[in-house]
Amino acid sequence: MNFYKERKKHPLVLNVPALLIVDVQSYFTDRESSAYLEGIENIYENIKKLSERFLQKGYPVISTIHKGGALQMQRWWGNKVDEKWAKPYFKSNEYVYIIKDTYDAFYNTYLEKVLRLKNVTDIIITGVMTHLCCETTARSGFVRNFNVVMVEDALWDKDEFYHFLSLKSLAHGFAHICKTEEVLCKLE
Repeated sequence: MNFYKERKKHPLVLNVPALLIVDVQSYFTDRESSAYLEGIENIYENIKKLSERFLQKGYPVISTIHKGGALQMQRWWGNKVDEKWAKPYFKSNEYVYIIKDTYDAFYNTYLEKVLRLKNVTDIIITGVMTHLCCETTARSGFVRNFNVVMVEDALWDKDEFYHFLSLKSLAHGFAHICKTEEVLCKLE
């Protein structure tokens, strides 16, 4: 996708990063789920590469799991995410797992506390869905004074249109947009 203008204005800089893997869980990854995202497999390898490098460099990897559903989420979607669908796709004893029940991974969770304790300045966001949980978390991170990075080829959505518009909007006022290889190079 084309983010040349935004990348030129806001080049990628990483000081103390943390990787966020947002909601890559059975609800979206299991073909039996009503919320399965066709093609999600396309981001697995990039998330895996990023995760391995972050751990190798001693930076935190945080995986969010959407479980249950805040009242407004239930009103909007008419359902909750049951335990069966709250299994993370990527598993590691070295990850920090955070349960959330709405789009924003900061809201009513200990995400910010974990990031502050580890002196994180940059949150690198991967996962699903770009235009819902990932975008809401990115905006929330920005207003909390984190440098926000969206990894466009490690994010997935139900529709390319939603994906692109979300990233374009975030690039304008909230986040750096880059690819997996750019983040890996910056970590070297």
